[in-house]
Amino acid sequence: MPANLTPEFLKARARFRTAKDSAGKLAALEEMLVTIPKHKGTDKMQADIKRRIAKLRESASASKRAGKGSGYDHVPREGAGQVALIGPPNTGKSSLLAVLTNARADVADYPFSTLVPIPGMMAFEDISIQLLDLPPITPDYTEPWVYSLVRACDLALAVFDATDGDLIAEELEELLGLLKERSIRLVAERSATPDERVREIPTRVVWNKVDASGGAAVPAGGLPSLAVSAATGLGTDALRRAVFEGLQIVRVYTKLPGKKPDMDEPYTLAVGSTAVDAVRAVHREFVERLKYVRVWGSGRFDGQQVPAEHVLVDGDVIEIHLR
Repeated sequence: MPANLTPEFLKARARFRTAKDSAGKLAALEEMLVTIPKHKGTDKMQADIKRRIAKLRESASASKRAGKGSGYDHVPREGAGQVALIGPPNTGKSSLLAVLTNARADVADYPFSTLVPIPGMMAFEDISIQLLDLPPITPDYTEPWVYSLVRACDLALAVFDATDGDLIAEELEELLGLLKERSIRLVAERSATPDERVREIPTRVVWNKVDASGGAAVPAGGLPSLAVSAATGLGTDALRRAVFEGLQIVRVYTKLPGKKPDMDEPYTLAVGSTAVDAVRAVHREFVERLKYVRVWGSGRFDGQQVPAEHVLVDGDVIEIHLR
């Protein structure tokens, strides 16, 4: 029986033959497996591709066991917070990254196109937030460093394909289970008294591709959820705000006495931060010399002098007076 190979398969095979490293070969093989016609004439070819994929994955795993680390288990933090995009294969995480940030993600319509962490900076009003596109989390094999990056992030976006229908609930349960095995729990908000043996990650579930799903998103296991489309931009503004609010941060601006406030570069602090926390963020040595702080925004009147323990809110302007 003739194979009748598709142009997409032939392009992927050409990339495999010219790939310079294992990551490139693996990406090409994954695309070949997705685009090869499924019939008796290609059974042997499919089996061969699967063997090659397994061999490359095992080789990568063996390198890890031998102590040859990838160097991917830490990505320098930038901006007001670090947010990890996680989920099963082919849900559009890379497309979302490309739409929300300035990063050049490898967007492809086949699984496992993301093999390394890809950071990008997402603008929200006057601050930037770091998004981190990660390889898929699957029962078959996920690099250990992927879980390390999830543990280190401030917020996770669990991205699912809204067109998967009845499979979504199963995919979500599978993701929660895989992370639980590694002592990572996805939560709406961190507990007041968390279990120190478990890393809680505030999470927002993102139903992507809603433009093609023809219906509303399914329940998200108690986690806050949003419906978006990376293809059309639907819901992306709401997603930006949900990320900002999920990080639990406030923006605080500064002004010099007798001058207008600097509204271009705010300091970002955790929700619940006080006036003295803001002074410390401006300059640690200022705390010892602090005389008082005036606040515009959350006081009973603009320019109110507040105690050091006064809790600031988003948008407050502070004026620091030193001895």
